[in-house]
Amino acid sequence: MATDLLTTAKLKSVTEEHIGTILNDGGGLRGRVRRNRSGNITIQFEYKYRDGKKYRTAKVSNWPKCSLAEIRKLTRDMKTNLSKGIDPIESRKAQQLKSKLEQAQHAENQKKELERLAVEAATQRTFRTAVAYWEKKELSRRKDGGEEVMRSLRKDVFPVLGDVLLVDVRRAMLMDIFDGVVERGALVMANHLFGDLRQFFNFAIAREWIDAHPLAGLRKEHIGGAQKEGDRYLTEEEIVELNKRMPTANLQRTTELSIWIMLSTCCRVGELIQTRWQDIDLEQGTWHIPPGNSKNAKGHTIYLSTFAKEQFEELEALTGNYDWCLPTYDGTYHVCLKSITKQIKDRVRETPLKKRSKATKSLLLTGGGWTPHDLRRTGATMMGELGIMGEVIERCLNHVQPNKLKRIYQRHELKWEQREAWVLLGDRLDILTSTCTAESVVVVNF
Repeated sequence: MATDLLTTAKLKSVTEEHIGTILNDGGGLRGRVRRNRSGNITIQFEYKYRDGKKYRTAKVSNWPKCSLAEIRKLTRDMKTNLSKGIDPIESRKAQQLKSKLEQAQHAENQKKELERLAVEAATQRTFRTAVAYWEKKELSRRKDGGEEVMRSLRKDVFPVLGDVLLVDVRRAMLMDIFDGVVERGALVMANHLFGDLRQFFNFAIAREWIDAHPLAGLRKEHIGGAQKEGDRYLTEEEIVELNKRMPTANLQRTTELSIWIMLSTCCRVGELIQTRWQDIDLEQGTWHIPPGNSKNAKGHTIYLSTFAKEQFEELEALTGNYDWCLPTYDGTYHVCLKSITKQIKDRVRETPLKKRSKATKSLLLTGGGWTPHDLRRTGATMMGELGIMGEVIERCLNHVQPNKLKRIYQRHELKWEQREAWVLLGDRLDILTSTCTAESVVVVNF
């Protein structure tokens, strides 16, 4: 390039061949030809000046970001400042420091404003609106979408605390609610409500909506009392007794069949109620429970014994024209998830409830009251008594292996062993429910 003063035309004529070269404009102003991050050619101008016995170089600007005329004006300003004793490099550093301080002050002001808005929002956030946000962010991920938790909150908590500011909620208020639930005899529900609210306040603490957890230090023992592990199961004598009592209980035939299906497959009552006929293959003798129907969201296949298959075949004759194995009267959906439980509870209680079955105590067995879940426990217990290994029984129950290493490395599903377990259970139930049981079969006390 020529050493004459630069022109805009000369700058525009710069090509990739000139990258790395220096273009002099006279008076200490010069430009370095470079390629920027975008791949375009740019010329970085700098001003070289004497500072005592040494030279210093101050950045001016780059072309084409600034025009050549603007770059020259910036250089003249630097020279003027130098004549006043103001070093351009130190001046730039001071300007950059000032800019950083202004940015830091702006960030600090923004932080204070956000804190002020957060405090203001906290003073206006009611318990109900806070729970609504919790429902959206957390409860919606649960299998039922948080429906059961919200039902409990709407029934017992919102009427009292719904419009109370979240920051004003105190332990005494919550304890009054728990005491009310306990007083009506719903101890387990009180414990569930306590657990749900504890999770909610953990959620609120994490977002600094509140400063302290109102339920900190409390346990279920302080609310509804420690919950006992379920230990009720039906003895073989009670299974014989149940078979005899069933005809007098005035149950729907579909419910009677459901009881024997639950006992012979060890399924959960909700899994059976939500089953569609498309999940049942009577020809192959299998029942697939999809992940959406199981408690642990894990798919499960049950191999039907002859006994269980016969129950399903009779059930199919009654409801096979519908999508659901246990449909509503109009067949559009399955029956209520609590339907079977309520029918059994009405028949093991001492006195009838208003507008409910009068066949009280018709299914009250020698060992006392029982629930559908006790049938699952009974089936598992019988399997153990019949010599089935515990690990196989756990697979039949669709329980998750608690040992992480075993879950990772032991992938064998023990399908043949499970099939054999259900066959043995079904065969034993077939004997216990036969018409000649009372006279010719020796029952076992587990």
